Amino acid sequence: MIKHYRAKDDSMLDVKDCVTLDYAPDSQGYGPLREAIAGYLRHARAVKCDADQVVIVNGAQQALDLIAKLLIDRGDQVAIENPGYLGARRVFLAHGAELLPAPVDESGIVVDALTSKSKGGLKLVCVTPSHQFPTGVTLTLPRRLDLLCWAEKTGVIIVEDDYDSEFRFSSRPIPSLQGLANGDSVIYVGTFSKVLFPSLRVGYLVAAPPLARVFARAKWLADRQTPTIEQRVLADFINEGHLERHLRRMRTLYDRRRQTLVRALESHFGDRVTVLGGNAGMHLMIRLRCKLDDEEAARRARASGVGLVSARLYYFGEERPGNTENMAEFVLGYAGLSERRIQEGARRLAKILK
Repeated sequence: MIKHYRAKDDSMLDVKDCVTLDYAPDSQGYGPLREAIAGYLRHARAVKCDADQVVIVNGAQQALDLIAKLLIDRGDQVAIENPGYLGARRVFLAHGAELLPAPVDESGIVVDALTSKSKGGLKLVCVTPSHQFPTGVTLTLPRRLDLLCWAEKTGVIIVEDDYDSEFRFSSRPIPSLQGLANGDSVIYVGTFSKVLFPSLRVGYLVAAPPLARVFARAKWLADRQTPTIEQRVLADFINEGHLERHLRRMRTLYDRRRQTLVRALESHFGDRVTVLGGNAGMHLMIRLRCKLDDEEAARRARASGVGLVSARLYYFGEERPGNTENMAEFVLGYAGLSERRIQEGARRLAKILK
């Protein structure tokens, strides 16, 4: 047990002065950070919450894992978007859930499909409404209200994964599902992996206070706590206004890079390419007329240094698209590339798929 440590001036400090180095007193997370996140979410995403509803976790993936551990029994039905986020699919499958893939159209998840596919035992539906992964579409306001109405009638819990809602370029974000809900039908999940950097491994979930305390106890059993030093620094970063300034700069930068990618694709491929989704996020999905099989095209692109991912990877079940009529779907990330590299990547891609 650490009783003291030797400071720079050779004085001896009591352990109460270095509490940051000890176990955290609360597995729910550092109090000032939870306060800062609650304030930020109320202002930026219209989330209805205060600090006692926020649980700090090691990224959104741990939030999904805790949700699955506490709310899913083996054989329970969980609805997922199709195509959708692989991390959510894998964690629910690992906990024995029966997955119900719900199609996504230009307005987001198709609510009617949730009723038609369910056998009556549906427990959760996991959605990415702000910027659907991977298609990029935004769940429209009428569709959001339909989803919330359906959830209230059926008692199904909605898991709202708001992974990159901060990056919307042409309009203000639609308020979160959680903020539109009348009751506690939505568990809100967020992360700093996209807005700052993935290795930070700090995320959060927002739930009703009694459920938040249960999540905190489950979090303690999993790993006791998220590292305290990072939480303290992040709380200061938010409270001193650095996060808001950082987001303003990055929105401008990512918007410019996205526009560069869209222009480059249209220049090289013309009417052979269709860009899917809204003007938001850190990636885009394209539909491309291509004689190569999509997985072969992706393999050749990677060999040439171009990060092209077949969208087939994100479909579940038998609804995966093939290269029908020489049309294939791909996912392209652009946030970490300079405009020059984006233009060069489009040129190489056009050469490969000529």
